Amino acid sequence: MANVTDNRLLALQSRGYSEFVRIDSGGQANVYRTVKDGQTYAIKVVPVDDKTDSGKLDDDLKRELTIIHNLHHPNCINVNDIFRTKTRVYIVMPFMPNGTIGAIVRKTGPLCEWNCKVWWSPVLRAVKYLHENRIAHRDLKLDNILLDANFNPIVTDFGFSRFVNINSKGQIIKSNTFCGTLSYNSPEILKRSPYDPFKVDVWCLGIMLFVMLNKNYPFDRKEGVERMISRQLRKEYTFQRDTSPEAQDLINSMLEPVAENRPNVNQINLHPWVPIVYREADAEYLIPNKQETVTSPTTQTMTINSTNTV
Repeated sequence: MANVTDNRLLALQSRGYSEFVRIDSGGQANVYRTVKDGQTYAIKVVPVDDKTDSGKLDDDLKRELTIIHNLHHPNCINVNDIFRTKTRVYIVMPFMPNGTIGAIVRKTGPLCEWNCKVWWSPVLRAVKYLHENRIAHRDLKLDNILLDANFNPIVTDFGFSRFVNINSKGQIIKSNTFCGTLSYNSPEILKRSPYDPFKVDVWCLGIMLFVMLNKNYPFDRKEGVERMISRQLRKEYTFQRDTSPEAQDLINSMLEPVAENRPNVNQINLHPWVPIVYREADAEYLIPNKQETVTSPTTQTMTINSTNTV
């Protein structure tokens, strides 16, 4: 259990949180499991530089906070609160007690197709919701899919997410920020070419489903980037289990090396392998007018704490 005298936790303690246990860390951020009023939460603590422009948040963190603050979908992480002190931002989320799909696959091995449909299809639905709101995740992977108390999949970690802009001709403005996780990287990411963020998300969905069915990755990062690209371009991978023709066809379409020929989430959603029950429209969750009306976290929750807490 973390020491409550840790400056990172004093601001949480003053707001009624207790019983801090660090459960994850990545980059400079730490995630703690904590309790308030009998409820268990996960709180991501992100350091900010208080010496730059009065602690102004960098663009990536501002974008992440804006996006997660406005997500309203049963398969996307819900944020209970966002607040900050002079040197840290605190993101309060529900605690997911059943870990990640990635951890389960590593522990138990390949999943049966029925289980894959139950877990992967809601993730597709969540990504469809994101894309309909012009949001690309850009780091989809099984370790970013949490399982709640009822084992429902929840997409999390929007640190690389961004709004996707459209030009006057209705064309997607490509991205030049190369991010994500190597084993999930598409050919255009590995080649450092400008890319359509939506099509990169689709590639990652294909990698995720392949790993769920086979445990191993279709393209081994240990072989090096050049070899990965070569195998991707030739679609050189093998299904190591008795995978149905429908599942293979779906994965093959998502792992199309030419991004322009890769299906979008709407097309994937209509594939025969995807259960009909998951094809329902999510209109009730859409953010009105997409990006134009997305709001930042409220001034009240994002103002710098007036105390000396750091």
